[in-house]
Amino acid sequence: MPKHSYAAAEHFILSREFFGMKLGLESITEFLNSIGSPQTKYKTIHISGTNGKGSVAAMLEAILRAAGYKTGLFTSPHLVDLRERIRVNGRKVPKPSVMSFIDRYRAELVKRKSSFFEVVTALALYYFERAHVDVAVVEVGLGGRLDATNVLFPLLTITTDISRDHVEVLGDSLRKIAREKAGIIKPSVPHLIGPLPAEAEQVIRQKCRQQGASFQRLRPREFRTHRPTMELDFKSNGLAFEKLSPHLYGPHQLRNAALALKAVSILNKDGLSIPRKAISEGLVQTRWPGRFQVVERQGKPTLVFDVCHNTGGIAAFVDAFQTRFPNKKACVIAGFVKRKEHQAMLDSLASIAKLFAVVPLKTKRSTDLTELFANINWHSIPAQRYSSLSSAYRRLLKTCQADDTIIVIGSHFLVGEFFEKFGSG
Repeated sequence: MPKHSYAAAEHFILSREFFGMKLGLESITEFLNSIGSPQTKYKTIHISGTNGKGSVAAMLEAILRAAGYKTGLFTSPHLVDLRERIRVNGRKVPKPSVMSFIDRYRAELVKRKSSFFEVVTALALYYFERAHVDVAVVEVGLGGRLDATNVLFPLLTITTDISRDHVEVLGDSLRKIAREKAGIIKPSVPHLIGPLPAEAEQVIRQKCRQQGASFQRLRPREFRTHRPTMELDFKSNGLAFEKLSPHLYGPHQLRNAALALKAVSILNKDGLSIPRKAISEGLVQTRWPGRFQVVERQGKPTLVFDVCHNTGGIAAFVDAFQTRFPNKKACVIAGFVKRKEHQAMLDSLASIAKLFAVVPLKTKRSTDLTELFANINWHSIPAQRYSSLSSAYRRLLKTCQADDTIIVIGSHFLVGEFFEKFGSG
């Protein structure tokens, strides 16, 4: 019987944020070794990238589950519930499992001054062993080389995309960022990349050569996307499909789906068995909240949610919005964290916005709105700051028409707060 409640266990985990971001593998490696190295007891797939890594992870997990494997999925961050990060066969880690882990290892985690992400990563890897998963799909938290997830020896490593984000930690050039992402590449383990800038691809190729890892890339000729039907053709490594329709929407998600299919073609050659039916079913069954999530409501404005929070993600969102809602302008509720390229993101959003409602985020990382408004060119689009998400949304509900569209965008913190306060449907 757990000694502490779930609320107490959750509070302990969240309190580890006090120690901030801790980049390095020594502490978590030692801790995992002390509890029997659970991450070595099942197969893993390790995914890094600036954008798309969560979507590709979600698609791969759904495909593997449809193929009959018992799956683990570790992603970050969460939207509403901490337990969203850790799933087995699509179900969140049970509260008693969280309580048991913290009860058992709290003293050791305190002694090591383990960070929030180290604790959550260790919990995930431990729970996957206890749940007897066959294969776990693990998303990198930040970067790769020094990320707490980089304790795996996986079947396959993947880099989905490389663009500018977290430059204060990962470096101020694509080459430097690529070096950090390439840190997940392991000796003799195939490494797959999506479409990358040339300088980033060069870094990845070099790292693969150094590690003796097979370099694999999704080639433009291997897939074709169809607009506006959002269908995908794919042919590579003996795997071929025509007009697949993934559940996740957008041209960027078709590219992500193609990368997931390329990964499947590699995994099928390396010991897993993933039939065609499981692939098509998995892509249709993938659910990934807050990623171009459209909610249509009778007599009320349509809502569109997206957690994208960098220039590449915003550009992909705008492309998807213009495809789904051609010639449409939206009311945009936006919130951002500090140290982002806010002007570039808002430049992209201006092409689909008829007004901006800018709100603070419920985190100390929220950008200062006074400073933001003093430095942003709004392109003559009406922009107003609000004291909270609730006040902005309630105001728009009063002023928008039923045929209007409201976008909630810019951060996991913002979309998560909306879902917590107003629901997601």
